[in-house]
Amino acid sequence: MKVQTSALTFLLVASHSNNVSAFGITGGSRSSSRSTFVSSPLRMQSVRQISTGQLNQRNNMSMLADGSGGIEELKQLAKEGDKLVQTARKSPKLFQVGGIAAVPAAAFLGAALVPGSVLAAGAVGAVGASAGFIGKNRLDAATEAAAKPAIAQAIIDLGVDSADVAGVIQDIKSQYHVPEEDFAEMCMEVYKRYIIGMVKTPITKTSEMKELSNLRKALSMENLAVGEAHASAAMEFYRQTSLFTPLEDLEDPDHPDRMSIDKFLFLSERTFRQGGETEEAFKYEMSRVAKAFNIKFNEALERVAEVAEPFYQKALDNTRAKLDSDAVSSDMLLRARNSLGIDDITAHDMHMSAYSEEVKALLAGADDPSTAKFVDGARERLAKLQQVLGLEDAEAGYEISAEGTPLFQSKALEAMSDVFSGSLSPQDAWKLVKERQEQLLLKDEAMKDLLASMVMQAMGKPFEDTMTFANVNNEGATYDKLLEALEAKESCRAVLQQSGWAEFSDFDSKFFDPKSKSSACGMLSRSDRLRLFRIFLTRSVRKSESGKELTEENYNKVKEVKQMLGITDEDEAVEFRMNFGPELQKALNMAMFEIMGDDFTSDLVSNLKEIVDKTIADYKLSKNLVAEFAGPIYMRAVSLVNDKSPSGIPSNEASKQLEALRELLGMSVEDTYPAHLDIFGNQYKKSVMESMGSTGVITKEYREPLESLRTRLGVSEEASRKLYLEAMEERMKPMVEWVVLELERTMLTAEQLARKRQKDFGEDYFKTGKGAEGTLGLGAEANIMTDCMNLIDFYTENDIAEKKEIGTKKIEKKVMEGGEEKTITEEVPEYEDVYPITALESGAIEPELAELLFRQFVVGGFTTQGRQGERYEASRSTFGGILGLDKAKQDEVTSSIGGTVYENYIRNSMRTKSALDQQDMMFLANIQSKLDISPDKSEEMLLNTQKKILKEEAATILRDETTPEVVKSFREKCNSMGFELEKDLEISKESIQALFESEISPALVEGQITIENADILSEIQESLGMDPETAEEVFRDILRKRAQAVMSRIKAELLRGRAENCPELIMRLVRYAQFVNGEDLELNVNESNAWKIFNMYDAMDFEGQESESVESNKEILKVALNLAA
Repeated sequence: MKVQTSALTFLLVASHSNNVSAFGITGGSRSSSRSTFVSSPLRMQSVRQISTGQLNQRNNMSMLADGSGGIEELKQLAKEGDKLVQTARKSPKLFQVGGIAAVPAAAFLGAALVPGSVLAAGAVGAVGASAGFIGKNRLDAATEAAAKPAIAQAIIDLGVDSADVAGVIQDIKSQYHVPEEDFAEMCMEVYKRYIIGMVKTPITKTSEMKELSNLRKALSMENLAVGEAHASAAMEFYRQTSLFTPLEDLEDPDHPDRMSIDKFLFLSERTFRQGGETEEAFKYEMSRVAKAFNIKFNEALERVAEVAEPFYQKALDNTRAKLDSDAVSSDMLLRARNSLGIDDITAHDMHMSAYSEEVKALLAGADDPSTAKFVDGARERLAKLQQVLGLEDAEAGYEISAEGTPLFQSKALEAMSDVFSGSLSPQDAWKLVKERQEQLLLKDEAMKDLLASMVMQAMGKPFEDTMTFANVNNEGATYDKLLEALEAKESCRAVLQQSGWAEFSDFDSKFFDPKSKSSACGMLSRSDRLRLFRIFLTRSVRKSESGKELTEENYNKVKEVKQMLGITDEDEAVEFRMNFGPELQKALNMAMFEIMGDDFTSDLVSNLKEIVDKTIADYKLSKNLVAEFAGPIYMRAVSLVNDKSPSGIPSNEASKQLEALRELLGMSVEDTYPAHLDIFGNQYKKSVMESMGSTGVITKEYREPLESLRTRLGVSEEASRKLYLEAMEERMKPMVEWVVLELERTMLTAEQLARKRQKDFGEDYFKTGKGAEGTLGLGAEANIMTDCMNLIDFYTENDIAEKKEIGTKKIEKKVMEGGEEKTITEEVPEYEDVYPITALESGAIEPELAELLFRQFVVGGFTTQGRQGERYEASRSTFGGILGLDKAKQDEVTSSIGGTVYENYIRNSMRTKSALDQQDMMFLANIQSKLDISPDKSEEMLLNTQKKILKEEAATILRDETTPEVVKSFREKCNSMGFELEKDLEISKESIQALFESEISPALVEGQITIENADILSEIQESLGMDPETAEEVFRDILRKRAQAVMSRIKAELLRGRAENCPELIMRLVRYAQFVNGEDLELNVNESNAWKIFNMYDAMDFEGQESESVESNKEILKVALNLAA
């Protein structure tokens, strides 16, 4: 059957003249007279199945395909292919069946069936066919290749937007038996050819986006295939284009080929976006297309936007044209943006531009600024357009303002000029401004900015004129122009006040602050503004009758000019000082010398005050300026008094003169303190030093005179206190140095002290008449304590320490209420002692010696009994403060001393007792009280001391040979004190195990621990803080070692023939074995000796023991000796 089919195929092919050459068979000159087996072309089955109604629908298909460059390209594709492919297209099924057998077999069969003449004509071809192979593969390839033009033809016939085209294309795959992958590549090639055809027409149409989308659906292409098709098409199109078009032409946006490339980029971008690609996938696919055209990704997107924006602009133009109808909406524009890929930023800019164009279109008479205004209905139309375009009120208002501002300003400035000239009132001017606002659709917010700008422009001309005269030093004209500027300013203020807007309520701050962006004087530099103010100030004085007075009227104008020019208070003060300060200086100096002279009277002061006050009033000088001149003048007066006072203390007459001068200068007492301190401060300090006497203590009889002297010298209490402390520090420093020397004498030899002090100290220097031995002698200690108390008395009796409030505290207080005594809670200030001068700060002592000296003082107070000891203890914190030690350091020292005392006492007590009794605790409490140690600190010291002693005891036990009794006593002592060996005493696990073994091993050997009283082991384990598993492991190891040692002795006795020495050892071995049932002892004994040992045990006398126990022990011994079965 296969042979017959092959023969038939050969006949079919050979009978068609167009197919002969495809197979390599030629008919020579007779080919034209050859009969035709197939008289007419076969139609594709898919085309035959299309009904007449479907064909008629082509006339109604969307115009997307009509005239499409893509369709034209597919028509070319449909015509392509060699003869064999065309034959396969006409009869794909028959061609597929015919390809089952190989052609050589058909050649032989054909030779038998075909008449001789035909055979002769094709003999050479038949021989060639029999020699080679025109087989199935060639036929299949032709069939599959024919499918691609068939796809193209189906799209041509049906159109890309047909609902049937996708199904027809899928049928082609089945009819031509094309594999899935091959068919996908065919579809991708068709798509590629289609898009190349589309872009050959450089003009972009929005319908082409839908056209490509329908094509993709018809070809059932996934995103990956679409991306491949676009990239491949881009490379092919660029290759074809660049062959004939120079590069410079491709860079010209108006060149057709450049427009085609931009169209390709636009269609690709829309296709990828509408295909739902992720951002990463989109960048990848679009970058491939851009690279094919030799451009970068960002540039490609820019060129896409250049293609898309004109379409959207057309949509905006249509929106404006159809605004009065209901045919436009913001949703329609949104769909257009999404379709074209217009981003939000670009869309917003285009919306603003469209709105601006509409504003311009609605503004009638723009050529005449005075009459131009928006047409009727413009406000409503612009509001609707704003809504459709989605613009903010501020954005829409800006565009209206941009067009209306110049027109408004022209009218407003004209009205303002009329107000300046007096031809128009501020009220009428404001009416014109409001009318113009309504005509130009300006909102109040825009109006506020415009009016602010108007003020700046209105003031610009007066300021320019003023500077013109100032620059040529025409002060008179400058003065006049500044007055005109003031009038212009007031006119502007009057007009703007008609608005009632809060923004204009503080007119000067808004428009005449140089730092403000709306400042009308901002055009003037700081130096120019100061120059103008200076000219106006001096001319205002000259305008007075005397020419030396700033009248009230002129002073008010000066203030107004100050505001108008934005002059600060500081700059104003400088100008007044520079221009009128010399007059004030002259008047004050004259008054000072007259008052401080020898002819001082109260009338003199009154008359001088009138002169000074007149100068101040004439020039409107401020109190600050007067005070600025008064200070140095008063200092000069105090210096004159000091020069006339040989004792350094001013006389009563001089004090009265200074008092009168102070009042004339308007100075307070506090204002004069610096001058008096500078001149008389040293005298006060000197008097304090003299009042101390030999002891250094200022007695009460000198306190009141010192206070009187302070008042006489005019020194403040605060300053006098500082001088007082300076004097005290000078006196205290040698006292501290003496105490330090005494301390060093108790610790150093004469030679050591001489080397330290770099001074020779002889033997007779020491009060004892002997050299120091470097230890704490009682006599030396007494001397130190006496000197320390002298220092404390000096500090306290001179009231050097101060109280500082650090907060409040609550106290309970008993009060009588309703005849009954009640307890109430009251909040009172809480103070702490502050030591303003200290030995450390004065440099009299080093920190290490200060700490050592304080330690010595604490020890001296602790060891001294009676009232003197109590006095030492009460002065301890005071002495620490005098030295400069803070509370923490003092507590550290006392705790250290307390710790030493605690340790020594507790160590001695624990030598005779396992725990401290009540008497011991009372003694420690007494130490705590004497050293002022807190309860918590005391408890901490007690625990630390006990731990330290127990640690030392544990170290001794572990280091030296000990007895079970010692270990037992130690652990019981730890237990009674509540200490854990590992946690509290920090004894290692290995050391604890060693203690366990030290107590257990001897007891095992002596038989004190047996299987009957094994609970002792648990007691020891718990007492030492061992976990049960570890204790058991250690105990087994002890048993193993002891059992092996006993076995060694037994074997030695047996070897020497002393069997009579073995029974006791065997009994001991049995005791050990009982704990482990004879197991795990690892005894090294041969069977002979093992039986000897067992027989000896078996022969022993067990009278009085239970037979079961005896038999059990025998079995245990067998197990231990490895004799058990």
